[in-house]
Amino acid sequence: MLLLCISTLASCQSTSELVQLPIPPGFEGPYTTQPGPGSSTSAYLRKIPGQSRGTLLQVTTYEFGSKLAGIPKEELGNGAENYLLQFLAGVQRRRTSFRADKPTRIQLGGLPAARIEWAGTSEGYPMTGVMYCVIVGTVVVSLHTQGFEDSPASDRAAAVRAIEAVTFGGG
Repeated sequence: MLLLCISTLASCQSTSELVQLPIPPGFEGPYTTQPGPGSSTSAYLRKIPGQSRGTLLQVTTYEFGSKLAGIPKEELGNGAENYLLQFLAGVQRRRTSFRADKPTRIQLGGLPAARIEWAGTSEGYPMTGVMYCVIVGTVVVSLHTQGFEDSPASDRAAAVRAIEAVTFGGG
C-alpha cells in the first residue's frame, strides 16, 4: 500500500492497485496487517485528544480467486451483503450490548455494495460503526469506520465521506 501526502495540512490518499481511498486529515496510519492468506488490512486512526483510542477507518481486502470468478453482475449486491454480515459477526463477537440495523444496498465506486450501521460497547465504552462491503472482481473489500461515543462526530462523518468516495481499479 502506498500512502501519498500532498502536505501535512492536506488530506492523504491511500492507494493500492485495487482500492483508492481519500484519508481524512488527522487520521494516522496506515497500520497494516495480513490477517490471513490472501487478505490485507490497512487501518487509520484519529485519536481522541489525550487518549489512545479514537475513530478507526479500516480497509480489508480478501482475495477469493476462483470462488468469485465470473460472478454475474446482478449477484454482486447479494454477495456483498452476504460477506458484510459475515464480517459484522466478527465485530459483534468483540462487543457487548451489540445491535445492528438491517443492511442496505448502495453503490460504491460504481459497484453494487452493502452497508450497515451498528452500536455496541468495547472496553467499557459505548461506540458506533458503519461497515460497507463490495466485490471487485475476485476480491471482497470491507470498508469500516467505528468510533467511541466520546469521539468527535465529525471524525466518523469524515471517515464515512472517505469510504463513500472510494474508487476501484484492477480486480
